[in-house]
Amino acid sequence: MSATNTSNAILDICLPPGRTTEAALTVAKLVGDAGGTAFLVGGCVRDAFRGQSSKDLDIEVYGLSPESLLALLSSRFNLNTVGMSFGVIKLNGYDIDVALPRLESKATPGHRGFLINTIPDLSYREACARRDFTVNAILLNPLTGEIIDPWNGRQDIEAGVLRHVSDHFSEDPLRVLRAMQFAARFKFTIASETLDICRAMTPETLPRERLASEW
Repeated sequence: MSATNTSNAILDICLPPGRTTEAALTVAKLVGDAGGTAFLVGGCVRDAFRGQSSKDLDIEVYGLSPESLLALLSSRFNLNTVGMSFGVIKLNGYDIDVALPRLESKATPGHRGFLINTIPDLSYREACARRDFTVNAILLNPLTGEIIDPWNGRQDIEAGVLRHVSDHFSEDPLRVLRAMQFAARFKFTIASETLDICRAMTPETLPRERLASEW
């Protein structure tokens, strides 16, 4: 199958007909018309490569400032901006999160102890480096079908391997439980180097409800 056919097939799985898909395409077109680029990223892309659709869509927008993106989206959607300090905007009424590329640095213990710096022109590789696993670090342009895979996530999906993206993995103790959960759900083998990092991490100050929900 050619690269074009592959991307089209992935798009068809990722964006089945429905109001959520219509909203996602509207976001992508608005962003494109304003000079930016919107990508699907995370679990929806990962699941599409595994032949499964996802009800939740994550969109990452490059090339627009937080203020420009907020103004753009508010012209067409009702927004929940509680997560704006983390660079995330939710579209009320849709299972869609819209985020900006960002750098995260650990400031205090726990899975929320990060300083967030949104950078519209951050490189794809740098932006994806903050993600947990390579399988969740694949970008898909919903308008063109372009696939950007700076950390070889497709290769790990095909091999059934769960591998951390970068050394930032060790900064969030919740990711140990996510590794456990993903390995069980997807029947993936955890890479030996990722297991080594997990074994060296502690729960720190993770709240009990987060531990329970991941279990």
